[in-house]
Amino acid sequence: MLIRIANRGLDQLSEVVSRTQAESVSVAHHLRGLLDLYEDLFGDLVGEPAADDEPDEAIRVTDLSSGDIERIDRANRELLQGMADEYSRLPDGQIRTDRLADIAAIREALTVFDSHLLYLEMPADPSQMIPAATAVGDPFRADHVSVSVPGVSSTTRAAVAGMTREAEQLRIEATQVAEKAGESTDIATVAWLGYQPPPTLAAPEVLTDDLAQAGARDLTSFLRQLDGASHNPGQTTALFGHSYGSLTSGIALGDGASAYVDNAVLYGSPGFQATSTADLGMRDDNFFVMSTPDDPINAIGALAPVHGWGSDPNEVIYGDVFGGEAPRYRFPHLETDAGWTPVPGLEYKTGASGHSEYPRDAGERMTGYNLAVILLDRPDLAVTETPRP
Repeated sequence: MLIRIANRGLDQLSEVVSRTQAESVSVAHHLRGLLDLYEDLFGDLVGEPAADDEPDEAIRVTDLSSGDIERIDRANRELLQGMADEYSRLPDGQIRTDRLADIAAIREALTVFDSHLLYLEMPADPSQMIPAATAVGDPFRADHVSVSVPGVSSTTRAAVAGMTREAEQLRIEATQVAEKAGESTDIATVAWLGYQPPPTLAAPEVLTDDLAQAGARDLTSFLRQLDGASHNPGQTTALFGHSYGSLTSGIALGDGASAYVDNAVLYGSPGFQATSTADLGMRDDNFFVMSTPDDPINAIGALAPVHGWGSDPNEVIYGDVFGGEAPRYRFPHLETDAGWTPVPGLEYKTGASGHSEYPRDAGERMTGYNLAVILLDRPDLAVTETPRP
């Protein structure tokens, strides 16, 4: 009896071992198939490059050093197509959807007249957005250049097309002002989406400067490369930062980006890690703030000292009232309300309201006019704001 049981057990064990070996072979075949698929999808992102390939950095990141906008644009469009091919082979899912949406938005942005794909990078982590920058005009040869940095939720797929249209509108407004003020009309406007912003106002990242610190390093690098590749020694550069992008821009300025910037305007700001313009490497005649009265971010800006983001961007300093000293803003402010401008033919502008209207409809709004004159390095033409009673 015991022998029969033992023999039956050995037979069953042998069957299990055989089945396990067969399954192991099947698993191995599946693993090899997955490895082949992974290498097809990400072969140029990991390991050593193929013998016929260039180094990863040359494939994945824009080289601005030539200062040739047409050459850079062509190379970036080729890179964009390569990225589209790569991401199209990903399995269906959120990563594939988001990256292809980034690419579609960049292509939409490039339908704007005289637009160029100035900067592009394939993210090392495919779950992250595709960093990009567009330019309207030639930023390597223009006499006046602006670089705009967006804020919360301004991912490439959500914002690059709209920001490029805003860049076009700002360039048109600046050109009209330049014509009437006797300034050069050789102008370029850049929309820079080169960092990962907080996804929403409710996201926990909004309460820290971690993403801003990382973005500031990338922004400083971009401004340095742009400056180094310029063919125009008399070129002026204006930096415009909106919302969380103003925090990113402020950190960058304070860490050395001011060396590549002639003027700056930060608007809708929660703070920018400064208690004076000097902290940013700037002066009271080339650094400005814009805040609409009903911008909800003003309440967050008032708490800037609490979370270490410097002074409240809208802080009012009260001097010797009895000595006739009028109240003033700690940081110089530009007007956001409707009113008159000093430029003939462009006299009246409508106001901006809320948190999002600062860069919109530049030809109609006071905020657009003020950004245009700062872009032209003509702060003397700006409409400034004094504290309201």
